[in-house]
Amino acid sequence: MATRANDLAIYERHAADWWDERSPAFRSLHRVNEFRTALLDEWLGKRLHGKRALDLGCGGGLLSAYLAQRGARWIGVDLSGASLRTGSERLGARFAQADVLRLPVGDATMDVVLAADVLEHVPSLDAALAEASRVLKPGGDLYVNTINRTTRARLLAVGLAEGVGLVPRGTHDARLFVRPDELRASAWKHGLALEALQGESVDLLRTVSRWAIALRKSDDVSVGYSALFRKVATS
Repeated sequence: MATRANDLAIYERHAADWWDERSPAFRSLHRVNEFRTALLDEWLGKRLHGKRALDLGCGGGLLSAYLAQRGARWIGVDLSGASLRTGSERLGARFAQADVLRLPVGDATMDVVLAADVLEHVPSLDAALAEASRVLKPGGDLYVNTINRTTRARLLAVGLAEGVGLVPRGTHDARLFVRPDELRASAWKHGLALEALQGESVDLLRTVSRWAIALRKSDDVSVGYSALFRKVATS
């Protein structure tokens, strides 16, 4: 039987393993988050302390934990009830089960929104960015990490990474990957101005030695990339 693409049931089946760094389902995500949190420190740094932050597609709370460590007043949102229960057991009940296209959050109430490993799983990029913008205060920050819709990304992120078990088979659907120009245009339409763009490449030696995807900074955005947007203040 063919493997289902963009299989969100993965996060239900493996929910108990979110915090197990040896888990085949999540060991790469733990290593990738080392790269992301270092970049978030560089881009947002001490500005997170005391801020209201929303972690979209939070799963078991790996990035939510980072927000807590930096002193943010955070909320995590995800569709997977089992993953949220794991996150609550680890971090406390600051999670809500909801679709990122229909957030249970008031207008202009958040200082920071994180959308890591989210946009390549939703059916509408535009709707997701509209919601992120809606809940952000003017001057607030949106962090995105996603995958470019290129042949190279499809071969590496789906064919190779899923094929050899670095991430669970069926995690991605390459048709939902997001080109940087699409991301920037849709964000601008919803009042979000690009502040920074960072490409990423696989650190091959560290990936093979630990059998988990490790990333390093790169000028290349043809596979994965991070972007920081700021909500434009309106007069």
